[in-house]
Amino acid sequence: MLIATSLAAAVSASALAGAVPVTSLPPLTISVSASRTLSPTLVTRILEETDAVWRAAGLTFSWRRETDAPRASVIDTRPCLAPTLRVVIASGRPADSQKRGESTTALGWIEFDDGRPDSEIYLSYDNAASYMAAARGVVGLIDRMPIAERELLLGRAMGRALAHEIGHYLLASKLHTARGLMQATHSASAFFGYPRSGFAVDAAQRQAVVDRLRHEPRVVSR
Repeated sequence: MLIATSLAAAVSASALAGAVPVTSLPPLTISVSASRTLSPTLVTRILEETDAVWRAAGLTFSWRRETDAPRASVIDTRPCLAPTLRVVIASGRPADSQKRGESTTALGWIEFDDGRPDSEIYLSYDNAASYMAAARGVVGLIDRMPIAERELLLGRAMGRALAHEIGHYLLASKLHTARGLMQATHSASAFFGYPRSGFAVDAAQRQAVVDRLRHEPRVVSR
């Protein structure tokens, strides 16, 4: 079964009230495979946006890009949570939702097998670009945008979609909520707009993630 971040129009979620203290969890290591056809700056923007969404919940990530060469002269000895998740960011799969019989396009998705989340998340550049082109009422005409502005908007939307899919993985749940990060659908304004309050993690979700990750084995990153 596939859980996807849908792009159907929906009412933007209200900002979440009541923050909980940030935890002292070590970073979660995530492997990233990005297509060579994608701009490295776009990939960086995607990961930075995902970081920003989850940082408010007290969780940080250590991104390990599969194309990165090891740096023998620099050794990071900070403890981190063992790498168990892989993110694939690539072009293609624009018709994936049609193959699944869905009426909406998905920016990203994760598979569930017997109630357990897979260890891989797929993020589609083509789907994101198509969605942005159709959201001209929110973002304007993309053919008149500088490349940097286009990447800023795409990185924002794809990063928030990735944060949502990571939520399915961290919560080990296919369920969606009425508001916040795990809401099933978000409007174009929520995906591309500057405020990210519609992607907040609530207190119960924070605690569930903390409880799960505290039982994960720790390793020393190098």
